[in-house]
Amino acid sequence: MEITTKQEQRILQATEDFSRAMHIRNAMSVRVATRVTAILRIGMVSLGAVTLILLMMLYAFTSKMDAMIIALDTMNVEFSSMSEDMTMMRTTLSGMERNISHVPDITLATSDITGTVGEMRVEVDNMQQSIGSLNNQVHGITGQVGNMTWQMRGLDPAVQHMGRDVNRMSGPMRMFNIFNPMD
Repeated sequence: MEITTKQEQRILQATEDFSRAMHIRNAMSVRVATRVTAILRIGMVSLGAVTLILLMMLYAFTSKMDAMIIALDTMNVEFSSMSEDMTMMRTTLSGMERNISHVPDITLATSDITGTVGEMRVEVDNMQQSIGSLNNQVHGITGQVGNMTWQMRGLDPAVQHMGRDVNRMSGPMRMFNIFNPMD
């Protein structure tokens, strides 16, 4: 089979179109490959930068680890101490709450005591008046005892004088004591 010129031109045209299409396709592939390569390069550089940042962060974290452990131990001790203090405070507060619960009863008892003290005050005033009266009576008795003392002092020389007289009068009877058979 022989090809006509027209068919040959068509075949040439088709080949040129195919060649052009292949050229465009190759150009597109190169362009896509260039873009993908650029994206991959940028991605790799970014991944490298992120890896570098992560390594720096890991270094910073591990270099401060000892200080962080010490700080955490200190915080643990302090929190334990605070927990114990809070427990003591809770215990104290519950004790205070129990003690305060008796305050209304104490208030009632105190109001009763206030009334009783008022009654006692009246009785103490009465006793004070009675004591004042007794004091006046004792002053009167003291005055009478003083008078009796003066009278006794007045009697004292007379009694002494009587003692001498009795002694003098008993002189003859003492002589009979010598003859007393009971001795």
